[in-house]
Amino acid sequence: MKKSILIFLIILFTAGCINETKTDEVIKFKTTDLKKAKNISEMIDEINKNPYDFLTPYDGFIYDNISTSSSDNRITVKASSKELEGDDIYLFIYENGSLILKSYTLEALPSSLKDEAVAIALSNEKVYRNAKGELTVRRILPHTAAKYYMAKELFSVTWHGDRIVSALVDVEDGIIVKTYFSE
Repeated sequence: MKKSILIFLIILFTAGCINETKTDEVIKFKTTDLKKAKNISEMIDEINKNPYDFLTPYDGFIYDNISTSSSDNRITVKASSKELEGDDIYLFIYENGSLILKSYTLEALPSSLKDEAVAIALSNEKVYRNAKGELTVRRILPHTAAKYYMAKELFSVTWHGDRIVSALVDVEDGIIVKTYFSE
């Protein structure tokens, strides 16, 4: 029982956080479809020239600032918008001519959307009673959300205090998909 709770905790808590995934579950970008990048420097140039081929800002918004860094075969992209609170961070792996999205943290969201996701999370009485501490709202991309619910955009609403309290929210349908409460 404790093992299954621990596994559920790890899955829910890391949803929307920078989380490593299996290669067969990640998004791959074939560089040959874009350009034949011979090395990681050329791939970074390609990301900087065509960011929206690789990055997914929240619907209807664009990034005003995009910075890239690399180490070995890893490319980290940090992106922000003047119109949105928070940053989006992407971690790519470049290997064998492919760019693979390994993990991401997407916090660049409109305040009104964050408020809506929080309100939905707080509609659960247990979440409401236990929601204390620092609040994070993170967007979960459909390919990740499919592991927990269905392939659609979800939001992880989490309070980090004495206890971790988290709700995985479907804003479109106005429902809580899953909840997690640490011991």
